[in-house]
Amino acid sequence: MLAKVWCLSQVEGELMAKYKPAGSGETIQEVDYSKTIIFSGDDFQEPGHLLQVVTVPPQTRQRLHFHRQQTEVFFILEGQATIRLGSEDFLARPGDAFVCNPGDEHRLWNQSDQGFRLAVFKINTPEADDSVWLEA
Repeated sequence: MLAKVWCLSQVEGELMAKYKPAGSGETIQEVDYSKTIIFSGDDFQEPGHLLQVVTVPPQTRQRLHFHRQQTEVFFILEGQATIRLGSEDFLARPGDAFVCNPGDEHRLWNQSDQGFRLAVFKINTPEADDSVWLEA
């Protein structure tokens, strides 16, 4: 199945589709995960949105954290992992979706021998990183 990501933007009064082929986007390696930025804030008409794909390697637990301002919507693409939201743990599998509101403490824990990937749509993202990491 061919998957396409589309976003509409207005240029000189016309709606123009935005398309990013598979494998495009900037990948950033963090301490306990990597993220590939698919659409940045510049790709949307409204400020503060971002679409990225996050990969958590096998046997890796992401540090517990929250965001002061942004909301994150998670859509699981492949693998399975435990997602902690607040005080609850959820076994996340492909096709599952989650909303993480500002102030919700959360982390991903991939206890399997395979990578875990999810699409993360960020809403109301400030210019400066608003992540508060609760673990070193």
